[in-house]
Amino acid sequence: MNVDLLTQSPVFVLAIPLLFAFLTPLANKVSKELRNAVFLIGLLLTTLFVSLMAYEVYTMGSWIYVFGAEQPTTGLTTQSFFRITFLADGFSVLAALTIIITALGAGIYSFGHMKESNGLGKFYTLFLLTLAGVNGMVLTSDLFNLFVWFEVTSIASCGLIAYHNDRGESVEAALKYMIISVIAGLLLLFSIGFFYGEYGVLNYFLIRDSMTGSLIDILAIGMVMVILAMKASSVPMHMWAPDAYSEAPEPITPFIAITSLGSLFVLFRLLFFVFRGAVETSAIGSILIILGVLSMFIGVSMALKQSDLKRLIAYLSVSQIGYMMMAVGVGLATLGTGDYGIFGARAMEGGLFHMINDGVYKALLFLSAGGIVYVADTRDLNKLGGLAHHMPYTTFFFIIGGLSIAGIPPLSGFSSKLLIYKSVYLYNPVLAIIALVVSIVTLALIGKIFFNAFLGPDQGVGKKIPRSMILAMSILTIVVVLFSLFPNYVVAEIVVPAIEGLGVGA
Repeated sequence: MNVDLLTQSPVFVLAIPLLFAFLTPLANKVSKELRNAVFLIGLLLTTLFVSLMAYEVYTMGSWIYVFGAEQPTTGLTTQSFFRITFLADGFSVLAALTIIITALGAGIYSFGHMKESNGLGKFYTLFLLTLAGVNGMVLTSDLFNLFVWFEVTSIASCGLIAYHNDRGESVEAALKYMIISVIAGLLLLFSIGFFYGEYGVLNYFLIRDSMTGSLIDILAIGMVMVILAMKASSVPMHMWAPDAYSEAPEPITPFIAITSLGSLFVLFRLLFFVFRGAVETSAIGSILIILGVLSMFIGVSMALKQSDLKRLIAYLSVSQIGYMMMAVGVGLATLGTGDYGIFGARAMEGGLFHMINDGVYKALLFLSAGGIVYVADTRDLNKLGGLAHHMPYTTFFFIIGGLSIAGIPPLSGFSSKLLIYKSVYLYNPVLAIIALVVSIVTLALIGKIFFNAFLGPDQGVGKKIPRSMILAMSILTIVVVLFSLFPNYVVAEIVVPAIEGLGVGA
């Protein structure tokens, strides 16, 4: 393998989906088959370059990709002041792997689920633009390009949410998402202006080395935290998520959830890698813990009253974000103290392991729910029943995803949650108790969906699940099973390098 191809991989992770986003509508004018082939090739090539980037990081170490430079560098140069830079390290790889696994599953799933829909050329273009945008957010290492990719992701996602524009609910959900995104984008640009006005630089490394912890710094950091927590669907800024998740087309729902995880990845990158020296980490960690606990409790509480299948899972998604924020908050709160070595590092491992876990099994859960909607043509749990007679594979996939999100052994969700339980208990036993109770309620809700949708007498359905949908759910199930069988390997080889990429070590 050409070494240059490996070190150039970060730019291809963005360039491929951007290129194929514009090739897809052109191919659509020729034939549907060519359009689908172009879209699939774009996804597979992006997967290839994410894999190449991961291989290079895990074997050779991290590097900075400076656009226009003759070669990548492992440190800052004068070129970094004036050019766009990407950071390829363990944390970027963890984020990119989470994104591409979900994108690949959702993309393949869409071939069967969306085959009778109109405007698929535009649909696939928006899909690939969203993929490029969220990849850009997690790879960039300067604030202005973070804003650019943040906007690309928001605009493309908004178009996907509003895809079923014949439904008033979809248009309303997209409008809410657009308003939230516009406000978030303006505040992000405003905070970037603060940093640039004070230090004259936008590069992560340069800002990190320049920050003094002034009042302006604190205000800007506070705005960035609010923006990214809101886009990550953290309580109390989660109001857009249930509508967006439930009204987006079924293949897109897990992908919209991944954009939320992307915002959370960016938040953690900034807090640990850029802002750490300018703020009191114990205070910021405590804020993350509070937001995490609120997200867990309110998310699962709101799920209790839902009869809409996708909306119920959407609130469970909000709840799962809380686990990550709480665990990483404990890591941040203990940073620089003896407690970090005792349990803070384990909390970080649990939080980041749960991020990649959640991205995969939540996608499986949403796609399984999409299969139910495809066959039964309803999301109302009170109108479902007996689907296990006709959907044995989807029933199995739902069980795997449902037990994973509830943290039931031996599935991967249990492994990441166990790390979180054990570490946060040493920080504050109340946190572990809340996390356990939320998991028990989550299991009860998964049981509610299973009994309502799959069990009971055969009610008869007219559709069968297309093979592409089965294939997509199979791919995600295989990943969940691999994570379940080799959790120690995932933590050691993927999660620990991600923590080291944040500059704190494990």
